[in-house]
Amino acid sequence: MILNKHVGLLTAALALQLSILQAQQNPVKLDLNSFDGNKGSWTEVGKVWADPTVPNVLQSTNGEGVLANLPAKKKPGVDIVTKEKYGDVDLSLEYMVAPGSNSGVYLQGNYEIQILDSWTSTTTKPGDNGGIYQRWDESKPDGQKGYQGYAPRQNASKAPGVWQKLEVSFQAAKFDANGNKIENARFLSVKLNGVTIHENLEVFGPTRGSMTGEDVAEGPLRIQGDHGAVAFRNIEITAFTTKTPTVSGVNYETFQGSFNNLEELTGKTAVAKGSVASLNEVPASVSDVNLTKYTANLNVAEAGEYQITLQVPGGLSGFAVGNESISELSNRGVRVRKQLKAGANPIQIIASKNRNWSVDGFNLAISGPGLRSTDLLVSEAGAYQETDPILVDADATPVLRSFRDIPNSKRLSHVVSVATEEQVNYAYDMETGTLIQVWRGEFLDATPMWNSRGNGVSVPRGAVVNLTTPAINAVNSDYSASEEFRTKGYQLMNGSEDVVFSYLLSGQAVKDEIKVLDSGKGINRAVSGISNGFYRVAAGTEIQKINKGYYLLPETGVYLEYDEAAFGAPVTHTTDGNAGIFLPAKGNIVYNLLF
Repeated sequence: MILNKHVGLLTAALALQLSILQAQQNPVKLDLNSFDGNKGSWTEVGKVWADPTVPNVLQSTNGEGVLANLPAKKKPGVDIVTKEKYGDVDLSLEYMVAPGSNSGVYLQGNYEIQILDSWTSTTTKPGDNGGIYQRWDESKPDGQKGYQGYAPRQNASKAPGVWQKLEVSFQAAKFDANGNKIENARFLSVKLNGVTIHENLEVFGPTRGSMTGEDVAEGPLRIQGDHGAVAFRNIEITAFTTKTPTVSGVNYETFQGSFNNLEELTGKTAVAKGSVASLNEVPASVSDVNLTKYTANLNVAEAGEYQITLQVPGGLSGFAVGNESISELSNRGVRVRKQLKAGANPIQIIASKNRNWSVDGFNLAISGPGLRSTDLLVSEAGAYQETDPILVDADATPVLRSFRDIPNSKRLSHVVSVATEEQVNYAYDMETGTLIQVWRGEFLDATPMWNSRGNGVSVPRGAVVNLTTPAINAVNSDYSASEEFRTKGYQLMNGSEDVVFSYLLSGQAVKDEIKVLDSGKGINRAVSGISNGFYRVAAGTEIQKINKGYYLLPETGVYLEYDEAAFGAPVTHTTDGNAGIFLPAKGNIVYNLLF
């Protein structure tokens, strides 16, 4: 087995910044009234869907909650721009793109995240779905006009007509008192369908088609509508406007030795002490093992509840605010929520470096009202250093057996994951004969499985669709399931991309063959040996017929392609609260899942 082991340590600032939830922030939900001026073909509807075989068309029903751009001759598509302007923001939204359609989300009206039907693409460019679009220079020769764009790390796109989720943490360009730019804009993080596709990207200027052509401190959210049919819902934006806190008036005392609790300090004399203006000025440690006590002022611009995180890499930590005292030390860091007043707030910090291999210093971060998680101090080792990831790629290891954690289920111990060159992947539970997951993109993260002692778990790296919880898929005509199941293993076919799983069900020999479609749009599944009853293909209570033999399963976000004339129409059924989508079993069951 050949593994591709990548070394990837995040910087401290980014790791801390993106790991802490901003629970105290209050996102603002946008609707069509949040946007200014001419709305063109934009309207608010109740539901939208697409036929993946029909280009640039979204269909809709009357209602509320979805912003739909449905261009027509009398109502051409236009961009919409928010009335409000923003600087640093977190943005979360869901969108649906029509087949072959194109749109974009512009932070501050200037920096575009591309929205595109990139279904089945195995390579990525800045102009693909989720890419940070290129900057543009018309004075350059053809083929060289675009520059400084960022392609997404992988294609985490879903099929057209399926809702996709975009999550963005954006930091605006910074300017001095004279209006001179002192820091470029930055995409701290961009996630598409739960997959991080950009991280800590500096943007050196506005992308092509920007509103101003130059960096600004604040600007509106702009959504492109002049390139085709697209829809949005659940648009939420969180603005961060509070001035960054500071730490001042630092006093410190350092004690030599390895200290695991405060009682061990009794009677000890500090080997170094002093006063400095900020935490960054504290001298380096005087020995391999030591404990340092700090008192200081934490200065915040706005009163409110703040979250403070303290980490001592490889050591112990303690933290207190105001008149509180530190009673014990933690080996897992400290995370507290405290009510702080505007101005100076007295704080205490204890950092115990009790092992000679641990690093000097500590990491201190804060978040609060209008304030994204911000580092106040970073140790010399940077962030809490995480294990180098052990990544499994399709070309090296196309089939891997492992444990798997999936929502609403116990840990599965007999899962077979299969990867393909088309970047269409799936996971199969051998204990129940269940196709449990499909995903598009990169294959597996095996770090939990093989790091140190390991726990046997692998994690999909792409945009995962959880099809159903593990259960015997074949049921009788009354939807009762047989428990007489015994796996017979699996066989690799056609260069390890096609897999045939075998099992006995109530004495019947069943073969379950899964192939990747030549189009790269999904998988083909053929189950033989089940003579009657029904066969469960996915969880859910809703089936939306798109056209003959073509269905959307909205709750999972996949399409079911199926010959209903030969086998009968799919049905839904719920037993003991477990809802599923079933196909009639008539000896053979053949269907495609497109995602």
